[in-house]
Amino acid sequence: MILRYIGFMDEVEEVKSKIDIVDLIGGYLTLKKAGVNYKALCPFHSEKTPSFMVSPERQSFKCFGCSKGGDVYTFIEEIEGMEFYDALKLLAGRAGVELKPRRSIHYGEKEYQPSEKTKLFEINNLAARLYHKILTDHPKTQHARKYLVNRGLKKESIVNFQLGYAPRSWDLLLRFLKNKGYIEKEISRAGLLVLGEKGRYYDRFRGRIMFPINNIAGQVIAFTGRTLEDDLPAGRQVQTPAKYINSAESPIYTKGKTIYALDRARIEIRAQGFSVMVEGNMDVIACHQAGFRNVVAVSGTALTPDQLKILARYSPDTIFAFDSDSAGKAALKRAITLAVQSDLNAKVITLPGFKDPDEAIKSDPKNWQQGIKTAKPALEYWIDCLVLEQGITDVGEKKKISKEILPVIKIISNDLEKEHYLKYLAKKLAISESAVTAQLSKAKVTQEREVSAQAKVGLDYEQRVAGLVWQEKKLIDKIPTAFFGLNFQDQAVRALFEKVKHNQELKKLPAEIKSKLDLYALEAMRDLDLDEEGMIEREFEYLVRDFFERKKERTKAEFAEKIAEAETAGDRDKIKELMSQFQSAIIDGEK
Repeated sequence: MILRYIGFMDEVEEVKSKIDIVDLIGGYLTLKKAGVNYKALCPFHSEKTPSFMVSPERQSFKCFGCSKGGDVYTFIEEIEGMEFYDALKLLAGRAGVELKPRRSIHYGEKEYQPSEKTKLFEINNLAARLYHKILTDHPKTQHARKYLVNRGLKKESIVNFQLGYAPRSWDLLLRFLKNKGYIEKEISRAGLLVLGEKGRYYDRFRGRIMFPINNIAGQVIAFTGRTLEDDLPAGRQVQTPAKYINSAESPIYTKGKTIYALDRARIEIRAQGFSVMVEGNMDVIACHQAGFRNVVAVSGTALTPDQLKILARYSPDTIFAFDSDSAGKAALKRAITLAVQSDLNAKVITLPGFKDPDEAIKSDPKNWQQGIKTAKPALEYWIDCLVLEQGITDVGEKKKISKEILPVIKIISNDLEKEHYLKYLAKKLAISESAVTAQLSKAKVTQEREVSAQAKVGLDYEQRVAGLVWQEKKLIDKIPTAFFGLNFQDQAVRALFEKVKHNQELKKLPAEIKSKLDLYALEAMRDLDLDEEGMIEREFEYLVRDFFERKKERTKAEFAEKIAEAETAGDRDKIKELMSQFQSAIIDGEK
């Protein structure tokens, strides 16, 4: 036993000795030399002056702002949200050290076992490999390969991005993973299954091109699936399915904190000195294939502050290249507002005559190069668009333009930058700078907050439930009583359930609350395959079941701790009382 323990310690130290902490952390942050050490802005708390130090000599890091510190293992645990077991496996792969199979790992004074996240990483990795194998090798997926070739993708790109294909089967992935030893609940928690109305699980992705989504360490954590028209069921009328759907969020995948292809683009972002943010997976792959490898995309949601914060670790300069349709224009305005709030230097690419980067590059890669070269500062672009669209022939049009843009200018933290845009706006509107400055003081800060709230669409659990209820009012009768006793943090969610609880008319909710609920409903519906009848109800029922399962697990953990204390004290009466309370709590918790 001691020899086995010593052998494992050798593996831990071997991995650690082969990973340079400066190289490791430098892959996540922009490090600058500071004497014998390196410094950076801390990724674990907000700051403007670097207090995060890395010591090559000690092979350790320390933040003097939030006090987080440790070695290579600690950093990966913190930055990736992993436990030691998973951090060791990740770093061992990077170091080229093959770990011997073990049920648990002893390190320091603790014993580590595979966590839930360990299995979720494994499940997503196996799913990616299966989908890729089906796409590249199966004779019946010729139509999917043809689609990608017609979109201009080379075989090399298909392999590099591990693109795959999910056939129109209800349970192909489910059966495959169950044969590998995983249970339905684990596969569902990985975001890859949907629970049907009859209580049976089936594959979330069917008849879709599959785009694996990786974390910054290159591990598959989720998927985007694009439908193929050739795979739509024949002979019956169905609602047009969502073109793109994503994996459900999971313990390893949060949409609002994930950036597609950042694991591939981060080195080039540093080399080029800026990132380019596009809207679609295909846009990213087209850019990388053409040699423009500093390009990334949002992942299954509108751009969020967390995504921009992550992007800023590699460069404070970013360029937006969104689609030219109305949805793309709306998304761009939200993105610019968030960039201003995050103090990023943002520009905007224009690609005249093309709807998106993919189309422009396929026509001629020089279109993209020219777009990058002539990219305009984001707020100048926004002002120019307003002037072009609305005109400035009368004072009413000028008032509309200033009303939209001044709240955004007002949140600029740098006074020089703020003055620049005030002068630019005054010049474009052909009015004095003093008039614009005077109007700025009257601009309502709440306006920019509302824009920010609309941009941050990544939903938490309570917002997702509320969104489904707001979309499908008949779900009100299915809301469990336990929900009405919860302390909801979100104002709109709280207002909705308060009205429902007291049987009050929802149409009497304030306009700003309705607006938020509309956004929640839109986002909650984004990843549902609506060609399946009853999908909204099934998603709601799944969330409710998940709520009670989590509640039950928390209750078990709480009582397990109390019972353990009673056993240690030898208090049999207390143990009996706690067991009775536990059974009652479980029964009550299911109501």
